[in-house]
Amino acid sequence: MDPISSNLFDHLTHLIQGEIRYGRLDRYMVATDASIFKKMPAAVVYPKSVQDVVATIRFAGSNNLSIHPRGAGSGLCGSAVGDGVVIDFTRYMNRLISLDLAKRTFECEPGYRWGELSQVLKGSGLFFPPDPSSGEYATFGGMYATNASGAHSVKYGNVADYIEDAQIVLATGKIITLSSISRTPLAQLKEPFNLLADLYQNNVKLIESAYPDVRYNVAGYNLRTIIKDGHLDLKKFFSGTEGTLGVVTRLTFRLHPKPAHDSLVVGFFDQIGKAAKAVNAILPMKPAGIEIMDKSLLELARASDPLLNEKIPDSLDNVLMIEFDGANRTLTQTLGRQVQGLMINQGLTQKAYLAVSSEEKQKFWTVRTAAVPILYRLKGPKKILALIEDAAVPTDQLEQYFQDLYAILEHHQVRFVLYGHIAKGLIHTRPLLNLKDPADIALIQVLADQVFELVHSLGGVVSGEHGDGRLRSTYITRQYPQIYPLFQKVKQIFDPKHLFNPDIKTTVSSDPIARHLRFGEKYRQIDRLTPQLFFEDDFFNEIEKCHGCSKCTTITTATRMCPIYKFTRRESATPKSKANILRALISGAISADTLFEGAFQNIIDQCVNCGSCKVECPSNVDIPRLALEARSRFVARKGAPWSHHLVTRVERMGRVMTQMGILKVWLEKIMATRILGHVNQKFTGISHERPLISFAKKNLWDLVPLSDNTRKNRSKQVRVLYFTGCYAGYIKPEIGKALLSVLRKLNIAVIRPDQFCCGLPLMTKGMVKQARRKVTANLSKWYHLANQVDHIVVTCSSCGLALMQEWQVLLNDTRLKKIKAKIIHASHLISRHLEEANMRDHRYR
Repeated sequence: MDPISSNLFDHLTHLIQGEIRYGRLDRYMVATDASIFKKMPAAVVYPKSVQDVVATIRFAGSNNLSIHPRGAGSGLCGSAVGDGVVIDFTRYMNRLISLDLAKRTFECEPGYRWGELSQVLKGSGLFFPPDPSSGEYATFGGMYATNASGAHSVKYGNVADYIEDAQIVLATGKIITLSSISRTPLAQLKEPFNLLADLYQNNVKLIESAYPDVRYNVAGYNLRTIIKDGHLDLKKFFSGTEGTLGVVTRLTFRLHPKPAHDSLVVGFFDQIGKAAKAVNAILPMKPAGIEIMDKSLLELARASDPLLNEKIPDSLDNVLMIEFDGANRTLTQTLGRQVQGLMINQGLTQKAYLAVSSEEKQKFWTVRTAAVPILYRLKGPKKILALIEDAAVPTDQLEQYFQDLYAILEHHQVRFVLYGHIAKGLIHTRPLLNLKDPADIALIQVLADQVFELVHSLGGVVSGEHGDGRLRSTYITRQYPQIYPLFQKVKQIFDPKHLFNPDIKTTVSSDPIARHLRFGEKYRQIDRLTPQLFFEDDFFNEIEKCHGCSKCTTITTATRMCPIYKFTRRESATPKSKANILRALISGAISADTLFEGAFQNIIDQCVNCGSCKVECPSNVDIPRLALEARSRFVARKGAPWSHHLVTRVERMGRVMTQMGILKVWLEKIMATRILGHVNQKFTGISHERPLISFAKKNLWDLVPLSDNTRKNRSKQVRVLYFTGCYAGYIKPEIGKALLSVLRKLNIAVIRPDQFCCGLPLMTKGMVKQARRKVTANLSKWYHLANQVDHIVVTCSSCGLALMQEWQVLLNDTRLKKIKAKIIHASHLISRHLEEANMRDHRYR
């Protein structure tokens, strides 16, 4: 713990109801976001109320500490990281306060997520139009702070277009609402708002003429038309300020009627210039959105889905997705057909596909929404980089922009992927660079400078919707040479001590972009301990695959992400937190002995190895296996606590308990008493409210002797080996008995050999050596029978997972591939057998 933490922040804990964390691991978990940057904060505050925010801001001001508001941490520009106090709203201040369907408004706290609102609005006929690709997990506080938009913003606009009111805490600790300011006559305004009004009125002509003629622009501060009808209207002004002028604590937004119908046209192009011409031809028809995906992304899309592989031709340069929506199905489909004809008749494309079914439309939109996640899967040292991915140019300059952009990247021999909202001239361009390679790191500044000069020369902006952050703030003075001094005055008016995100928007630093990188030239993999488990990729590379995108903080059922985070909302429960602290460990940012401390293992223990995050992770990071590795290293040095031995000995307990007769019943009654329940909770961590496992009076082997199921029957067409697992073996043997009865009636021969626990309980506790012994024992008992059967059947899904996947993590044994290939769940086996039988019956009729 740093001295500043122990001396200062203990006092803050008494000033707020929320939580303050200043341990090194707590701070490291929020030292990064979805950007390329890393800044170690002094502390993290999880406020429970606006009063907590006020107390934190006043505390920071008194102690010369900066303030960094944070939502989901999904931003790409580094706006949510800093070396002062991070205020994270996702833990507690994440509520939907009110929803008024009649007035079409809702009020929420800044940590509330777009995905949560979408679920609440299902069936209401309303929606919140700005739809960033990260919307499922993005927070409204973060979306307002960056003035976010999405694929349909060409028709529906940005977040700022829907704001009704906001509660904001200023640098003085004063709480204001934007509605109260807008109701106050200019002459009655007090500081700092009277100073802002004077600044605007004294420079109105300069301000109104200084911004490029680009609709999508979040660079700098939006000072335009902040005075309307004699009042100061700051709803759009504060949107996009990225926490540099105040901290938003409550938001009220307007909803929009959801269009009942839509049509989607997919046009295929062999040249990027033809796509640009098509966009300018289509825009007068007022589409809801036009998205572009280039050939690199298309190749990945084809590989990810058979339907897309069929629909997307080979050898394409790019694809346009043109959507129309509205209340009339005929009109939207007519517009779609008109676009088809327009593009073909003008010789821009030879093929344009009209997606009719909702399934087809969803497939294409899913690829666009998942563009960045798909790109995260690219293997190798070079990764896609959020660097020049937010530039917006006038649509009539798109052809020139593409030509010059390609020239810049090809000159530097940089691979890149291109996609984005082409209808509004906003193209997300992601170069592939290695942020550990000095040559590639040097290219960061070069590429950023050259692309800025190109965009600026075409009348565009480098920040179209993601914000400036640490990535692009340095270009604001060059973007607005005439009014940049006004931006600095605005900062001085609202934040004279420069407490709020001081490195963003009006920074006077001349630091190059390639500072404070997550990796960087000095980054090294220091930890060289031999992994306890086997990894498909290198153990260290597996850790570094996490991009910090924050998809693993999804709260809704849209993905199966971490159930522990969904319940607790704690940063330490997120899968990305494990990757963060493990990266700190292998790079030497924290000492090697930290792994064996309680705080480290507490974070690791919040992974229950369900595997959901691995399935859903855009980068396919195997967080469960990384957590198992960390646990196994701890156990290898420290040994497993005896409580772990207790809860992982189900098989041994089952063998004993099912032979104890009446004594078992009395023993279970004694263990179920309240006193022993609390004792059990203390020593095992299992809640006293949870009923103890009750073993059967007889195990499966006693109920159905082995001899009944091992007799060879040459007449039976299908032969299976039944791996019962501990549950069907000792706890609910009626499951196994019922399965054997069904299989017998289906004329399926069953081999049920002597066997042992699959080892998964031991493995989840890091007891790798003991788990390996279970696997080896099973292989020695029944592997020779694997060649004699068509399938290895399981009734326990956990056992199935162990045999299919986890055994290969424990042992590098070629025999395991054959076992994996033959695993099938009993329900699938029975269903398949019945379907095949029905097909045979139908064939013979």
